[in-house]
Amino acid sequence: MADVTFSSKRTLSWLLSPLSLLAGALLLLCILLSLPLTLPIGPMYWDTYIYLDAAQRLKLDQIPAVDFQAPVGALEYYQFYWLQTLFPDGQPTLLAQWSVLISAAPLMAAVIAVVEKNSRMTAMAVLIPFLIFALCPMNTQAFHSYPGVSGFGIYNRHTSLLLYILTSALIFMPRGRALAIVAALTMLALFLTKITGFLAGGLIGLYAVITGRFLLRHLLLALAVFVVALAGLELNNSMISAYIASIITLVNLNEGLLIPRFLTVFSIKLDVILAAASLILFLFWLDWRGHYKHSALGDRAFILDRDWLWASVVMAAGTFLETQNTGSQEFIFIWPVLLTVLYKTTVLTERHRLIVYCLVALTVIPTTTKVIHGTLRFIAVAPHYVTAPVTDLKTMGLVSTRADIMDRVLLLENHYIQNVEPYRQLAIERQLPSWRFYAELDYQMYWLLSVDHAIKAIKQFETTNNIHLGSLMNLDFTDPFPWILDRDATRHIQIGADPFRTVEKLTPVVEASVRATDGVLRPSCPITTARRYLQNVYAKALDDRTVIKLNDCWDLLLRPGIKLSGQ
Repeated sequence: MADVTFSSKRTLSWLLSPLSLLAGALLLLCILLSLPLTLPIGPMYWDTYIYLDAAQRLKLDQIPAVDFQAPVGALEYYQFYWLQTLFPDGQPTLLAQWSVLISAAPLMAAVIAVVEKNSRMTAMAVLIPFLIFALCPMNTQAFHSYPGVSGFGIYNRHTSLLLYILTSALIFMPRGRALAIVAALTMLALFLTKITGFLAGGLIGLYAVITGRFLLRHLLLALAVFVVALAGLELNNSMISAYIASIITLVNLNEGLLIPRFLTVFSIKLDVILAAASLILFLFWLDWRGHYKHSALGDRAFILDRDWLWASVVMAAGTFLETQNTGSQEFIFIWPVLLTVLYKTTVLTERHRLIVYCLVALTVIPTTTKVIHGTLRFIAVAPHYVTAPVTDLKTMGLVSTRADIMDRVLLLENHYIQNVEPYRQLAIERQLPSWRFYAELDYQMYWLLSVDHAIKAIKQFETTNNIHLGSLMNLDFTDPFPWILDRDATRHIQIGADPFRTVEKLTPVVEASVRATDGVLRPSCPITTARRYLQNVYAKALDDRTVIKLNDCWDLLLRPGIKLSGQ
């Protein structure tokens, strides 16, 4: 009887453990990805389609940075592709959001398994925020008053989540080989996700080295793991060298934007930055006055090993990271540092302890509540929204919007067709149809419907002329056409084609690749500055094309040599 009772307690203890909670959350996500869930479309939602473009290219054995250029690292797209292969009917934004857990979940499991040995409460306090931010597909910034899923800034959220793991490991794991390996693998994931995240992690890691978190042999082990992994990847057609070259190109295309973006970060995240700065100053004052001499890492005597310095370094890294982000879950990786601060407030007077509690709350609550609130809002309204009236887009069609917005969407195509010249004039003047055009829900939904019409027109064109377009390209920001129709995708071009930040001038290699593409799609409803710019960039490679009018909003630029029915 005693053995049965003991066994029951052990079972209950395991079920309530952090690792079982993590496993349960992953199981829940697998169930949700098995269902064709429909989510309310959000601002800039078409960023999600970049993942679909990349997935098709990976299916065709194209290699990121070698066979096509991408705005971020290869790991983002491989994880999405692997998860979509397992759950082909999954909602694309949820697949993209949760794909990071392929790398992040094992790393977090390693952290909490070690932490739980000392304190299950601490392990839970580290894990629960991780799950909140990993599960919620929501940025803190609101670009529209109506609720909708954040289909953009996904890789920014992933970067912050990986930095959360890194900071948790550096703060709570003891010195040793386990910490070295977890830190190395997390830095590797950051490097292969977004280079600014890797640099931010490098700043935090450098400070950890200065404060004595690594013995020399452990530091060399971490470096060896990182270098060996990169060397192995480099053997895959020099993909790491190509990735570094693409980063240099993107830096050159975006030089001069850093200082204005610092100001943007301060203005957008003033609530968190001001609270964190106040906490840092207060902790410094306590340390200086001798009220609070305990560091974030215990009782080691390193002079720089102070809670207020840890918080300062993490906030500096976070601020740098956000200069390159539009849409994210900013500064979430400050929490492990603040958690240690809370644990050590027992040495403070009641008044000082209350001030610390208030400042910690003011630092962490805004981001957390915005993410949770935004997620709950779109979940609450989803059952009452109208699903996209599309039939040929596969899982891209798993989005919805308000009925009155959908009424407007259904009017837009005729409006754009009947008012071509005003939009052309706006594009010539480098102005969008409205100030926040890409953030408007009606345009995001309209773009989806327009692509559906184009797909139908392409299928009809191929049937009528008894031809098959083997490769496709779209002269727009995102190109899901090869994925939808299962065709080859033009090599060596930029996916997520932002003409003002990521698209280079036409090179001979890109020109040859574009010329070899069977069909190039040219949208015109409406004409925008970006679309005109892309057409100009690739004009030389398209000057010998036959123009086929698929409908009033889409032209097909047909490669010379393709014979049509009747020719």
